[in-house]
Amino acid sequence: MKMQDSPSFLSDPKVVISILALIISLVSLGWTLCNQYEQNRRWEKINNANPELKEVRLINWKEITATEASTVPWGYKPDIYGKGEASDNYVLPYRLIANDSSGNKIEGLNTVFTLGEVEKELHRIQYKGDVTVSKYFRPNFIFENMGKTEAKELSIIIDAKLPDTDWRNAFTSSASSNLAGGQSTTVYFDFGLPINLEVPPQISFRILLKFKDVNNNTVEKNISVKWTTKDNFWSYDEVQKE
Repeated sequence: MKMQDSPSFLSDPKVVISILALIISLVSLGWTLCNQYEQNRRWEKINNANPELKEVRLINWKEITATEASTVPWGYKPDIYGKGEASDNYVLPYRLIANDSSGNKIEGLNTVFTLGEVEKELHRIQYKGDVTVSKYFRPNFIFENMGKTEAKELSIIIDAKLPDTDWRNAFTSSASSNLAGGQSTTVYFDFGLPINLEVPPQISFRILLKFKDVNNNTVEKNISVKWTTKDNFWSYDEVQKE
């Protein structure tokens, strides 16, 4: 008995066409998924929450002219900075604070800038104990969400460092907050330097921002800035670690 070969599965043109159509469909689906993933990734990168440090500056507590600056009986060497290149005015980015023998701030004193004014204020509130006097600076840090989506549960930690000293916490947000796209928030704190201590050439600050993005992923962001005290200039610095 003569055996006949069975027709090949691929010999049917309809089957071949169907297989080719399936392959094309799978390739097209794969390309679409990859393209969609890339588009989603780009969208998230552009629109995802992105809190950034928009501005940082010291509060100017007093403005005076050059003539006044040279005639005021400061009682110490003041730190005075020009207000602008074309201005004859100067600013003091600090005020004087009196502390008791335990280092606690003496409450009830008005804003003062000379040692003579400190003495008058202590006399006014009838304070009798020993005191030390410090310059108190107040930096303002302004953060803005540069992304299009909300930065949820945003918390902020700022550490400060003088040359040849360890990092010390200067500010920690007491509660987290939500920052919508384009929205800003401002934080500030005071730090003091003894009046008889020359202000160091640079003071460094490191900032940790922690928040949740649109996908509810926790994101941490580190920013470092420095204050160059010689010219009252703020700039970014290399990210500082332990």
